[in-house]
Amino acid sequence: MDNTATAMTPPSPARRAPRSRAPAKVERPQPSRIAFLGSAQASNEAGETVFVRSLCWPTLPTAWIDLTQGLSALWAGRGNPSPYAPIVDKPPSWLKSCAPQLAAPFCGTAAAEESSIAALLARTPMQAAVAVFDARDARITNGAHQQGLNQCLSVYDQFLRMPMRVPCTLLVSRSPAVDQNCQGDLEHCRPLFPNAPWLSDLRLQFWTEAPEPLPLELAQIVAAATARHVLLEHTSDPVFEAVLTKLAHNPFQRGRPVVKRRRR
Repeated sequence: MDNTATAMTPPSPARRAPRSRAPAKVERPQPSRIAFLGSAQASNEAGETVFVRSLCWPTLPTAWIDLTQGLSALWAGRGNPSPYAPIVDKPPSWLKSCAPQLAAPFCGTAAAEESSIAALLARTPMQAAVAVFDARDARITNGAHQQGLNQCLSVYDQFLRMPMRVPCTLLVSRSPAVDQNCQGDLEHCRPLFPNAPWLSDLRLQFWTEAPEPLPLELAQIVAAATARHVLLEHTSDPVFEAVLTKLAHNPFQRGRPVVKRRRR
């Protein structure tokens, strides 16, 4: 029998009215439509402080899958060392502190850690935006967080204006304890982009479980590497060099000054 005809047959009056349906569940977005927020705040010996906000998004549908596969390849290339191998008298590296999963294959071997993570970042089909706030002698306030998000969203909006680009619908940040003002910052930014309808559909989700998604760790690396670059006066860093290749807009193109040490 033709199932189409059966499906279109109106219900008999004797039948009971259908029960009310449960509210539809929010569908999970595809990985290709998820962006990640990172942030880093660092100070040097002179007391100058830098805050960096980062936003990372995929440029190919397989971007975050490629990142996972790339990390698996690093594990295999290192002979699958134990991530729990004890390290005596060695504090965690800056990479281990902000991205424990991505740094895990190296067990504190700093040179291999930086070069390999730089290569992993360079191979991941993604782009990023960073906003840098150099506090100099002033304290960093919550306003820098809001302005940083605004600047990153502005760069992403310019990226989306090119043909055939599909916007992300979910923005993932670290837990509210780490980024507690992010929701308010996002709501403040929405009316500032009247010609960006994608922003009204963008949802924010705080990640509250361990471990964090690898792209979230990558967003933290982008922010931390940028902060280090500013504080350490352009010290050569393979991770930051990889970050530069991913920036949709480079704030360092015009020779942005670094934090200068105070004269004693």
